Amino acid sequence: MKLKVIISTLLFTFSFMGFAQSNCKDLKGCERKLCELNVKLAAAKKAGNQNQIKGVQDAISQTKKNCTTKTVNNDLDKKVKEKQQKVNERTADLNEAIKEKESKEKIDKKEKN
Repeated sequence: MKLKVIISTLLFTFSFMGFAQSNCKDLKGCERKLCELNVKLAAAKKAGNQNQIKGVQDAISQTKKNCTTKTVNNDLDKKVKEKQQKVNERTADLNEAIKEKESKEKIDKKEKN
């Protein structure tokens, strides 16, 4: 009887842990970062990848040590700036392509006349 209780408790605990890990998106800031790292750690352990386990454990340690709302915001600001730069580059490429097409159309019209 005790064995059934222990097994049931373990199964419930593991299923709850899996559920909690899959819901990192509901968290914010440092909590979300730690949750995502813990999910990566679980995957690395499941795969038996010792190098990845060590790397993720180091990242967790650094996150616990250094993570603040300010650092998370700085990381997000950096990502936004990088994405904005890509948008600006693609917009410039698009504008150049439109300009080249307009020039080509003007040349074609002159050749027809």
